[in-house]
Amino acid sequence: MVDGLSAWPRGNGEVAGLIRGYSWDSSPLGPPGAWTPSLRTTVDLMLAAEAQIVMFCGPDFVALYNDAYSPTIGDKHPRALGRPARENWAELWDDLEPLLSGVLTTGETFSARDRPFYIERSGGVGETVYFDVSYSAVRAQDGSVEAVLCIVSETTARVLAAARVRESEQRFRALVKASSDVIYRMSADWLEMRELDGRGSMSTTEGPAIRWRETYLFPEDIPSVQAAIDRAITERSVFELEHRVRRADGAAGWTLSRAIPILDDDGTILEWFGMAADVTARRASDQHIRLLMREVNHRVKNQYAVILSMIRETAKRANDPRLFEVQIRERIMALSRSHDLLVVNDWRGAGMSELAREHLKPFAHEERVELSGPDLTLRLNAVQNIGMALHELGTNSAKYGALSADGGTVRVSWRVPTDAEERTEFELVWEERAARAAEPPEGEPHMGFGSIVLQRVVPISLSGSASLERQPGYMRWTLSAPLANVVVDEAGRLDER
Repeated sequence: MVDGLSAWPRGNGEVAGLIRGYSWDSSPLGPPGAWTPSLRTTVDLMLAAEAQIVMFCGPDFVALYNDAYSPTIGDKHPRALGRPARENWAELWDDLEPLLSGVLTTGETFSARDRPFYIERSGGVGETVYFDVSYSAVRAQDGSVEAVLCIVSETTARVLAAARVRESEQRFRALVKASSDVIYRMSADWLEMRELDGRGSMSTTEGPAIRWRETYLFPEDIPSVQAAIDRAITERSVFELEHRVRRADGAAGWTLSRAIPILDDDGTILEWFGMAADVTARRASDQHIRLLMREVNHRVKNQYAVILSMIRETAKRANDPRLFEVQIRERIMALSRSHDLLVVNDWRGAGMSELAREHLKPFAHEERVELSGPDLTLRLNAVQNIGMALHELGTNSAKYGALSADGGTVRVSWRVPTDAEERTEFELVWEERAARAAEPPEGEPHMGFGSIVLQRVVPISLSGSASLERQPGYMRWTLSAPLANVVVDEAGRLDER
């Protein structure tokens, strides 16, 4: 060092010490004694600054920088000091050189925010990093540009965090857009509905609404909803409630509403963000299931009573234990067939024609059985009782009547009153004709328990009446009962009796 520069630059920083001890004769920049006063002054200012600064000097863009800047270049420090930038920033030279040349040539400042640079900072591993940059000219006394002063601030963490926030927002917006749930925002005290996207099920708000309760809730439901709101506000916890709402068409619906509080750094609630799922169909389904369960429970008890009655009456008339077993099994199976039809039809009843076919199927001879009557659905109680009657009629016919020998026929017909008729009764007729009639074995009564079912059990259960006519080779059973006790009405209501 010459001209009193042996202690230059002053300072205890690492880079200041490196500059003092550097062999500048090996650098294109030459020894500091040959540098212009303006360049040395700029170096003093740079080393004293806390900002991240690098300076590229002369046509070779020799690098000088301060302690604050050195961490940004990783293991390029300290070898980059005093050397042309191209040697140590080769991986981004095609990007960096035009910026530096532009300032060096024109003297105009270049600045940018969050400017990406691809740089190898450690072990030759490249990464894209971001900086706020300001490149300005360092001028000599004659006004020429002798260096480019770069003040930088790495913003990589901020840029990546902002990108993650944007990605999160995009995913959230996609989720909201894909969801069919109602989306809403409420003020911190829930007095103002700031936004509601009804998704077609509820009315969408055109702007902030104060009287939202009157719009979306029913008066009798407001106290319970408000109690849940007050509890969530007090506890700063999630609001969650299943409650009624007024739908877009004005009808009552049900929603499962859930909102979370948005808090500031102090834990103060700023607003609420919520989603509400339309659970109207699920509530209706649950109600239907509960109704079905009550009906099943009722029917099971009825079945127990019927089975006990069957056992008692059959035992009275069956002298042979094997005959008793067969008859009980067949009658219970008949009840099971009616039950299966109700299950298949979700306990909404069963068609008259399908009930007849199902109960006559075990006796075969479908070609000799004629079914006629309008399409109609029987109520639950009628399915069980008429099913029992058909089983007893079919059993008797297969043993002693039209289906016991060739040539016999069975006709099952039913009718309901027409608009022109004043009568209000359902009528079912079983009519069979046989070429010859078989006689029951000695000791086995003809239509014993069956007669009780046909003439007492079924008509009484349906609040109707029955008649049974028997002649050699011919039998006719007629059931009449109030239409409302037998046939499902147009609304398809379950028989709850």
